[in-house]
Amino acid sequence: MKTLQISAIAGLVSLALVSCGGDSGSGASTTAPLTLSVTDAPVDDVKEVVVTFGKVALLSQGGDAPRVFDVYLTDDEGNPVDEEGNPIPDGEDPVPISVNLLDYQGDNVMPLLEDEIVNVGEYQMCVFANDGDHPTHPSYVIKDDPDSDDDLTLELTVKGEGTCPQGVGREPNAGVLFFNKSFTINQQTNNYAIEFDLRRGLKNQSTFPNYTIQRTSITLINTAETGNIKGTITADKFTSCNDPVSDAAVQSVYLYESGTTLENMAPIGGTDLVKPITSASVGDKNAQDVYEFAFGFLDAGTYNLGYTCTAQHDDGEEDSDPVAAGFTIYDVITDVSVVVNEDTNVAF
Repeated sequence: MKTLQISAIAGLVSLALVSCGGDSGSGASTTAPLTLSVTDAPVDDVKEVVVTFGKVALLSQGGDAPRVFDVYLTDDEGNPVDEEGNPIPDGEDPVPISVNLLDYQGDNVMPLLEDEIVNVGEYQMCVFANDGDHPTHPSYVIKDDPDSDDDLTLELTVKGEGTCPQGVGREPNAGVLFFNKSFTINQQTNNYAIEFDLRRGLKNQSTFPNYTIQRTSITLINTAETGNIKGTITADKFTSCNDPVSDAAVQSVYLYESGTTLENMAPIGGTDLVKPITSASVGDKNAQDVYEFAFGFLDAGTYNLGYTCTAQHDDGEEDSDPVAAGFTIYDVITDVSVVVNEDTNVAF
């Protein structure tokens, strides 16, 4: 039986956009491997946030033609397979990669491209994400149905409007995430991650599609230039924070710039000037009396952390008023140093 390897890339199309002057000299260029992954800063009020990716386009800023990668499920040998790992019959379309973003938090990632050889140089990027109305492989959100024991499956659209430049265009029933800030593919390590900040960017709409992810909450990170924070919270700390007891209590840790005091630590939603850089969910560590959290892919520097068990009050709406009534930071850790390619461990 063949092994399902959902991170594999099974196809590459090089667009015929070469100018009359020839191939831009790309044959003489030095090449290097590129890995592109997906990760997430979490949200608490849904069970799954599934985004389906179909293509990644690299847009050279040096005159080379765009390269468009089809991303879909393959086995270990690179052959297209379905969700159960069975071979795709000849003539049938391959299955694009669907990622539940809630499965990839902190420094956990889901690769879309792995060690693809490309020319070194400056690039922009387009990532195609299927809309919730895609006829075969939609993006969607799963949440509790307050009126029954069943779950609700709702449409999800990533708000990547417009078309991909350099003639790449767009795909039917799909959004285009255009990263217009150029990035460098060098001769060393090129590990990039697309981070979805769901607490800031996942929005529930009153009209279809039911959910959207705002483009402004999605960033491209060079993971080779970052470090991580990994931490724990004792069960006693949570009990103290959650007093009086609330069954709706949601634990989170918020990341702030160095120098931010507890009194000035605001939620994402609200009008306060001091907003968190990002947030991390707190998960139960099996068979031990502690909870865990992690921040992945942070720039080197010093940060302050704020722990709360009232994250359920943070609606993530920028400049909302009133400010997340009921939200409080319970405890802080200051001056946490992040070093490139290292894990910094902390404990509340």
